[in-house]
Amino acid sequence: MASLSRRLLLALCVLVAGSVAAADDHAEVEAHLMRLPHGAIRLGRTRTDTPVEVVVGLGWRNAVELQRLVHDVADPQSARYQQFVSPRAFERRFAPRMAQLGAINRFLRGARLHITGVSRSRLLVAAVGSARDVERALSTQLVDVLDGDRRRTVTDIRPVLPAELSARVVAVGAELGLRAPQDDVRGPLRLPLEPQEVAQLYGFDELYGRGVSGAADRASTIAIATAFGFDPADLQQFWSATGIARAADSVELIPVVGKAAEESPDADRIETTLDVQWATAMAPASRVLVYAGTDALVSTFLKIYDRIVADNRAGVMTTSWGGCEADYSDSMLIALDAIFTRAAAQGITVIAAAGDHGGFECPGQSAPSVSLPAAHPYVLAVGGTSLQPAGTQVGEVVWSGSGGGVSQRYPPSPWQMTAHTGRALNDVALNADPTTGYLMYYAGHWGVFGGTSVGAPIWAALLSLANQARADTGRPAVGLAAPLFCEAALATDLAGAEPFTDIVDGNNGAFAAAPGFDLPSGWGVPRAAALVRALSEWTPPAGARGGVAEIVHLSPAAPGVDGSARLRFERRCLSMAIDLQARQLPPGFYTIDVDGVPAASFSPDARGCMMSTLSGIDIRGHVVSIRADGGAILFSSDAASPPSGTPTPAPSVDVHAPLMSTGLMANAQGSVDYHRTGSRHELTVRVTGLPDGRYDVRLGAEVIGTVLPNGGSAVAYFDSEGMSGTPLGALPRCQPLVIVRAGSMYLRTAGDALSPGECS
Repeated sequence: MASLSRRLLLALCVLVAGSVAAADDHAEVEAHLMRLPHGAIRLGRTRTDTPVEVVVGLGWRNAVELQRLVHDVADPQSARYQQFVSPRAFERRFAPRMAQLGAINRFLRGARLHITGVSRSRLLVAAVGSARDVERALSTQLVDVLDGDRRRTVTDIRPVLPAELSARVVAVGAELGLRAPQDDVRGPLRLPLEPQEVAQLYGFDELYGRGVSGAADRASTIAIATAFGFDPADLQQFWSATGIARAADSVELIPVVGKAAEESPDADRIETTLDVQWATAMAPASRVLVYAGTDALVSTFLKIYDRIVADNRAGVMTTSWGGCEADYSDSMLIALDAIFTRAAAQGITVIAAAGDHGGFECPGQSAPSVSLPAAHPYVLAVGGTSLQPAGTQVGEVVWSGSGGGVSQRYPPSPWQMTAHTGRALNDVALNADPTTGYLMYYAGHWGVFGGTSVGAPIWAALLSLANQARADTGRPAVGLAAPLFCEAALATDLAGAEPFTDIVDGNNGAFAAAPGFDLPSGWGVPRAAALVRALSEWTPPAGARGGVAEIVHLSPAAPGVDGSARLRFERRCLSMAIDLQARQLPPGFYTIDVDGVPAASFSPDARGCMMSTLSGIDIRGHVVSIRADGGAILFSSDAASPPSGTPTPAPSVDVHAPLMSTGLMANAQGSVDYHRTGSRHELTVRVTGLPDGRYDVRLGAEVIGTVLPNGGSAVAYFDSEGMSGTPLGALPRCQPLVIVRAGSMYLRTAGDALSPGECS
């Protein structure tokens, strides 16, 4: 697994997985010092004439709708299940508008920066200027650091853009780069593996025997995201020696230009060679596209991911590069979110190696840590095992070097079947121990390599075969794989054809294997033929139970309330059901509220008892109440102290919504940024083009404060804890925000623009 050099110095960006992100307006926040990368040595201020690259990120439009789309295409119970969108449809609905792109281009040119590229998705704009001009344009300060043996330019003060651009600084300078792995054999070699042996070990050979060996169509094409290229002569020699019959033009090298064409060390080229040889070997009839950066900088990998998804030529994407999750800035996380969210919407499976440093992917830290991009919820994280003799068979245990653990940056995935407080990885595993490693031919020599770096391209090959089999049965590509893997792993109607071999022994230094899902090995290693059969012929049954259940008791909400109520909350992958039981209720009409919003209604029977099932409602971290017909709350749960089986409060939600003119002032415009974390919620309201004066800010029917334009513009802040402005009385959900003066409405949002996605 390629390791990420310390801190990635970036700023803000666009979209949070599972929620919509609209980051703080840095033009209105005091600039503050950035932390230097871990282990980097400060060399001093950057020379003023040094060329420095800037990458600016735009956000997707209609972001709440996009998140709902991603959920629905992955949910077997949704009418939109696996109805992926085309790139053209995606861009028409979600891509940034050309007017916004033009404003950013004008700003950069006005700041004397030369625009060097705009991504096909319009998500990223790259420009270059002198250090002096970059510092002035972004109100930042640049310093040079020594990172290992490389000198790099990074930001010392957080860079900002004018608020009216509605864009974020993604990267400045050379940041820090990705490193190539060193996972060759350094000890006794027990079992070097060739493609035919791996095929027998994991059941690929049965697929080959049925004619499932890959295809050249989009769904079965594999895209490899990597740095630096490979030598086609090495690939031809590997194919020839291992019996792989492929045409040279079945592999295409696509250079992605980064900041500079750095000299490629041998170790860096080894990673690409390893990935290409094993992806092509295990899916021998599939096309492979190698998107290779001309350097290994983080900004270049961002361009690579974005290019792969925008091109949409491959149904499977894999990368073996990543690093310590803590080293990623918030802006890098959000930029990854934007790209991987689009991948999920278009039906692209993204796969990443989990790392080769065991449960401690952040060197020098004693606490367990994980690697990105494997930790991203929309990425299939591949851990590692070690092959062990077991009589006449070969067994597997967790490899001590396998990455895997609990993310500190992402909340639990909706399909997560554990009680961990963050995204739990890995999802799956494969042999990774270098002493039971894989053959590779490089620069005229044979070598044996291991690590999760090899598991990722082999899993990509397996998903390529699955997509071929799915096409044969009239199904689209797998797309977001983890929810479907969860369903298959828990299925009770696949007896005798289980898709995974459970790994129950071994540990990665921080977490141990266990029956069922565990952190180092996920659901286990594949039984390739059974997994492909399940993915191509089996459909998760509606209303399936058997996941993780938790009892939530509702407490009386007022003195004198008799009776009792409880919820049994059961999750199975993306399916969720709530069984409600209530006793001793007077006759009447009742509603079940989630955070004050009605979710269902019922009437008790003659005995005052009631039992009902609600589907598709996630109550983790939310307040659930039973309300009488007259409006009184009788029973309520406490979201501040969720039970052990409800692992986390709901993910934070960030929404950016425009304020549209009602026509009274044609040039009036503005925006609203809404942020929610748990029960705390905040609003930032911006207006321009209004005559000076006092305007009411009204949320639904409630006036929550005022905004006072001066020179036509103003900014106002409101939050639920009274830290500034006027406290909000209720969660702003499914209701418009309007700007009113003397009874006339000047600006308004769409009705549910501030909803975290629950409104229909």
